[in-house]
Amino acid sequence: MPYITTDNINKINAELTNFCNAACPMCARYFIDGVLNKGKVNNTHTTLNFLKDKIGTKIISQLKHFSSCGNLGDASMNPQCLDIYTWLRSTNKNCKLELHTNGGARNKEFWVGLAKLNVSVVFAIDGLENTNHLYRRNVKWQKLMDNIKSFIQAGGDASWQMLVFKHNESQIDSCKKLAIKLGFRKFDIQQSARWSDFDHLGNWRKFDKLPVDDYYLEKSSSLEPQKVGTGGNSDRMPIKVESLNSKNIICKSCDHANKNYEIYIAANGDVSPCCWLGDLSQHESKNIISNYKKVNLNHSSLEEILHGEFFNALETGIKGEKGSYRLQTCYFTCGLS
Repeated sequence: MPYITTDNINKINAELTNFCNAACPMCARYFIDGVLNKGKVNNTHTTLNFLKDKIGTKIISQLKHFSSCGNLGDASMNPQCLDIYTWLRSTNKNCKLELHTNGGARNKEFWVGLAKLNVSVVFAIDGLENTNHLYRRNVKWQKLMDNIKSFIQAGGDASWQMLVFKHNESQIDSCKKLAIKLGFRKFDIQQSARWSDFDHLGNWRKFDKLPVDDYYLEKSSSLEPQKVGTGGNSDRMPIKVESLNSKNIICKSCDHANKNYEIYIAANGDVSPCCWLGDLSQHESKNIISNYKKVNLNHSSLEEILHGEFFNALETGIKGEKGSYRLQTCYFTCGLS
């Protein structure tokens, strides 16, 4: 069966910007030692015309799910965010529209507008008024609450997603109660997957606490390390795994059984099957990309990208064909069959 094509795509995760109002220490905007990943952030918004020209109404009309959960930015920071979701809704009335955000930007009219468009919003809120700012730096609690209330009271479908650390683990029940009181429809907790990663010098670091300003972020003692798919956890170190070469990789972005075919569009125009592959020029995918213009919508059409070298290499690696390069990211994220 074919891999992802312009005919079977039914899910898009588009990073609408690489700007963000927050400064979360364990975000991919930063190396794990707190150094900002300069050159990769605060320089690009995805425009409405870009989506119209590069994706088009045909593909948008066949989607069952469109979300914006970027690696480097918060979609609400895109000045055309509401215009983009208005176009998406007018093009596809049945598609589930979703946006992930820290909730600390924009005004009442913006959030009411999203609610009226039936856009589901996942708010990343990591504690209560006295703790949320310790991770979601620069997010003001009162502004956050005003935005949430505006969205929910306008009929918006809101979910609360909480990262748990030592400093907020005792507040889980209180957060859940507040979520119910405010009208959230879902409450979820998880632990960061970046308790081990590379610093800006390329050194692998593994730790249980991270210095931030005049305090430390410490790993929760009440949660198991976050499992990522079926393949690994937050303590994993990139190593050669014997079974990686002998079993089929499960690709959840190309799931024939469930008829799920997904692509991720980074704010810079790069296209990949999912956000877990990260920045294509910095992370593991660089090993199977020889020409970055051929994976970028600013230089190549979506059809050319999906039929090009990168996606073909991904497909042969997932199938385990002889001589293919298999991404360990795929192993650790989605796992093996």
